[in-house]
Amino acid sequence: MRIKNQSRFLLVWLSVIVFGWVWTNSSRSAPIDLKTVEVAYLFDEGKGNVAKDISENGRDGDISGAGYVKGVFGTCLDYDGNDDNLVVTGYAGIGGTEPRTTVFWFKAGDTRDHSWVKWGPNSPGEKYYIRAHIRGNECNLRVEVNGGNNFGTDNVCDGEWHHMAVVFPKGSDAVKDHDLYVDGELQVKEGTEHAMNTNAKAQEVNMGDFLAHHTFMFGLFDEVAIFNVDLTEDQITAIRENGLQAALGVDPQGKLTTSWAMIKTY
Repeated sequence: MRIKNQSRFLLVWLSVIVFGWVWTNSSRSAPIDLKTVEVAYLFDEGKGNVAKDISENGRDGDISGAGYVKGVFGTCLDYDGNDDNLVVTGYAGIGGTEPRTTVFWFKAGDTRDHSWVKWGPNSPGEKYYIRAHIRGNECNLRVEVNGGNNFGTDNVCDGEWHHMAVVFPKGSDAVKDHDLYVDGELQVKEGTEHAMNTNAKAQEVNMGDFLAHHTFMFGLFDEVAIFNVDLTEDQITAIRENGLQAALGVDPQGKLTTSWAMIKTY
């Protein structure tokens, strides 16, 4: 009888522990509505000149020049810094002062003002340009709008992989309202303030091609996505640690499996 009672007690205790673990992790989960994903590329095709969009929008990218090598998750694109580019065909980005988040992995081939993601014409307030900011022998994550800019302080041109996120929160109206993250660390804001009114009609989204007097991206580029919401720090961390495929709930064939994706926060 004593053994049976001890077994029952152990079973109850284990149930309490398991329930507590499930409840804690569920309560700390952050849902990403898949309809907020504008475009997302894993770059796991391994060959060819088409980047498959894993969002519901089917915005496949046209790759020019860049080849495939081993990435952070699966394979990634290798940009030569001369003329390689990716165009999101038929998609001109998010406009006005609507919230947005752009995430990607990057490993620099050298120190330069790498052109990562951009859209809109080169006009005050209308341009939306995520690139590197040169600071001596280092470079930092930067977003600019022509007339204003916002850049961080962590060096991302050291030849190591870095995860970057550029968040424009809901209700914002100027470039220094952005929150910039490098490897999960919120950056100190530097730069010049300027009002935003992004033009989302004039130019398709480019990933790699330079604007004005800047330079092409040179290095490795992986797991890029644009969202039409301001993701939280926990959501960004989960994407960085788990990868886009896990965070957005896609199967190995690149098909969305649920209408909502639950990602674990830390």
